[in-house]
Amino acid sequence: MGDGNDTLFWKIKFPRLYELSVNKECSVAEAMMEIGVVGGGERVRRRRLFAWEEESERECSVLLSNTVLQENVNDAWRWLLDPIQGYTVKGAYRFLTTSGETLDRTLVDDVWHKHIPSKVSLFVWRLFRNRLPTKDNLVRRHVILPTETACISGCGGLETATHLFLSCDIFNSLWPHVWRWLHISSVSPGDIRQHFIQFTYMAGLPRFTNSFMKIIWFASVWVLWKERNNRVFQNTGSNPSVLVEQVKLYSFLWVKSKQVTFSNSYYDWWQHPLLCMSVQL
Repeated sequence: MGDGNDTLFWKIKFPRLYELSVNKECSVAEAMMEIGVVGGGERVRRRRLFAWEEESERECSVLLSNTVLQENVNDAWRWLLDPIQGYTVKGAYRFLTTSGETLDRTLVDDVWHKHIPSKVSLFVWRLFRNRLPTKDNLVRRHVILPTETACISGCGGLETATHLFLSCDIFNSLWPHVWRWLHISSVSPGDIRQHFIQFTYMAGLPRFTNSFMKIIWFASVWVLWKERNNRVFQNTGSNPSVLVEQVKLYSFLWVKSKQVTFSNSYYDWWQHPLLCMSVQL
C-alpha cells in the first residue's frame, strides 16, 4: 500500500461499523481522515454508536493510527511468490502443480455422473471427505456439546459418517434390503470409499452395469441421509422396507430422466433390476 487512495478500507474485520458507515466504498486514505482518531467518526455514520459498538471503533482507530501511508506512491498489487517479476500464469501454474498434496483424481471424477442430480453428487463429494454435518463434525466445529454426539437412531454409538452409513444397527439395515432387491450377496467393507468401490464394480457383473450400480449406491446413501435428517429435525422415522422403496424410486427416476434408451417401466425396475440392466440371470 502506498498513499492509500486506491485501496478500499472496509473489510470483514469490522462488519458492524461497515453496516453503519455512510461511505462503504471509502479508501484507506479517506478512512484515515474521517475515522482515524477515536471519536472522530460521528459524521460518517448513520447514527451514534451503542456502548457495545464503541469498542470496535476504538480498535479500528488504533489500527489506523498504526498505519503509515507513503505519499506520492501509488497503491499496487504485489505477487508474494515473485515480488520482482510479479504475477505470471507460468508462476501460478508452477505453484499450484508442485506444492501441497497430490490430488486424488478418483475422489473428484467418481462423484459426478450425468444421471445423478448435482446436489446428490455434491453430497457424496462431502461424504468422501468427511465434511457432512454429522455430530462428530459439529462438535469439532463447536456447534454442539460433546455430550450430544449419540447417534439419532438410539443405538448408543457415536454419530460419525462411517457409523451412520455402515455401522449403525438401524441405518445399516438398509443395505441387506438393497442386496436382496438386486439378488446379490456381499460382505461390506468398513470404509465408505471402499464400500462405494465394491458396490459399483461388483465382481461377476458386466462392466456396463457400473453406471447403474453407482446410481443405486448414490440413491442409497442419499436416502439414509434424508432419513437421518427426518429423525433429527422432524422426529419421524421409517423402517428399512420403506427406505429401500425410496432407493428404488430415486434410482429409477434418475435413470429414466436422463437415459433415453431406458424403456423399462418402474414395475420392471422394482421387480427385476438386473434384467433392466441387460444382465441375464
